[in-house]
Amino acid sequence: MTESKVARRYGHALFELAHAHKVEQSVWDDLVALRQVLDKDHRFLDLLAAPQIPDEDKHALAGNVLSGVAQPMLRNFVLFLIDRRRADYLLDIIADYGTRLDELQGVAEARITSAVPLTSEELTAIIKHLERMSGKSVRHHLEVDPAILGGVIVIIGGEIIDHSVRHDLMRLRDSLRAIKVHEAA
Repeated sequence: MTESKVARRYGHALFELAHAHKVEQSVWDDLVALRQVLDKDHRFLDLLAAPQIPDEDKHALAGNVLSGVAQPMLRNFVLFLIDRRRADYLLDIIADYGTRLDELQGVAEARITSAVPLTSEELTAIIKHLERMSGKSVRHHLEVDPAILGGVIVIIGGEIIDHSVRHDLMRLRDSLRAIKVHEAA
């Protein structure tokens, strides 16, 4: 089974369990806190995934780290991942869970890249357009990349909307290359 399939399978299972108990948001809050810890220091995840460390030691470590912080459901899920030798997929499982929660809540994730920082009016106009286009509320991440020369590139829901000057120039170059010039006889 590929890595993404494993993460989707376990992310789906955790989400369905949380949804059945109506604790999707609180499990997500705990997952976000856990992800922040894992992003700062990967040693915890490395220990949980290490085959040379006995499962009992991993269980004790996970229990200590997650006690009082996480929903019991999440603690048990992490212990289950340890037992199934899937703890190294935890970050991907967290991402999958977040995607499923966004879908349930009608939220779309958008990455907006511009050549220069956007004004609040420009950003508001882009967000409103994306919300109309997707039918969802939009959570956005802004990036500035001078290499696009001008305009914006938006990635939302797996779709790329490229209105950058760089993209337009590349299309113009390709169309000019396609023109056949015949020599006069």
